[in-house]
Amino acid sequence: MRNMALDSILQLIPSLNYADTKRLNHSVRQKLDSDIVGKVIAEREDEVSECPHCHSVEFVKHGVTGKGIQRYRCKCCKKTFCSLTKTPLYRMRKESKWLAYASMMWEGVALRKIAKVLNISLRTAFFWRHRFLQMPDKNKPTSFTGIIEADEAFLPESYKGKRQVPRKSRKRGGGKVPLVPILISYQRGDRYTYEVMDRNTKENLSNAITPLLTDGCCLCTDGNLSYKSIVEKLDIKLDHKRIIASDGRVIDEIYHIQHVNGFISLWKEWLDRFRGVGTAYVSRYLAWFIWMQDKSYGEENLWIKEATGQAV
Repeated sequence: MRNMALDSILQLIPSLNYADTKRLNHSVRQKLDSDIVGKVIAEREDEVSECPHCHSVEFVKHGVTGKGIQRYRCKCCKKTFCSLTKTPLYRMRKESKWLAYASMMWEGVALRKIAKVLNISLRTAFFWRHRFLQMPDKNKPTSFTGIIEADEAFLPESYKGKRQVPRKSRKRGGGKVPLVPILISYQRGDRYTYEVMDRNTKENLSNAITPLLTDGCCLCTDGNLSYKSIVEKLDIKLDHKRIIASDGRVIDEIYHIQHVNGFISLWKEWLDRFRGVGTAYVSRYLAWFIWMQDKSYGEENLWIKEATGQAV
């Protein structure tokens, strides 16, 4: 779609004198510097090197989108794509409000309030939240080394956000709410990962913790006997420190699980502001919280860069 206002400006450029051209150039530069989202998208266009559908490096330019983003067409699979295809930002609109949304999400503002402040629908606010949560959830560490702390966290089972509940409705005070177990693991040096389990069993715990362990590492856990049984069956050599409260919370002044316990406490406190999170989305909220731990408030623009796959 042609921008008639832009065409009019371009037609007037040849008639401008040098002083007016400098003023125009200054205004354009100010606009480019203030448009953080536009700048990130433009930088992403320079890094496009393959088709996101088939990973072929044979592609050609194929027009632009309605927002002026360059489109491409793959010579192999014949599909079209742009720099945002298969990223959390793909087909998201109203990009001028993304940074403000990220800032309010950082503060844990309720969806209804976000929708009112940004003048967007509640449905859009919900859709954006889970697009924002999508990026950190894809960047989980796959293995740890050195000293590793691990402990379980438990949250009430919730079907918030679901249209159908696969159980009979429960009256207030009508029995205990099932708890969802989540294994939180921490490698000394501020690397966290997690695994949401459907039930608190030794098999599930083993499936969650075993892939993280490497030869020569030291695993610190609480007194849960399941960890002891899991470690004994491993084919790798590692040290296992069981932290039993009655024997003291620290072994040899270095082995403990205080980092991971402190993290769980802070995460649950932060999670309370959302007034309940659906079990299906717990991992995404946990990933977002971990992502925030590595950033400083006011660096929401880094999410935009990482969401497009750019290094920061």
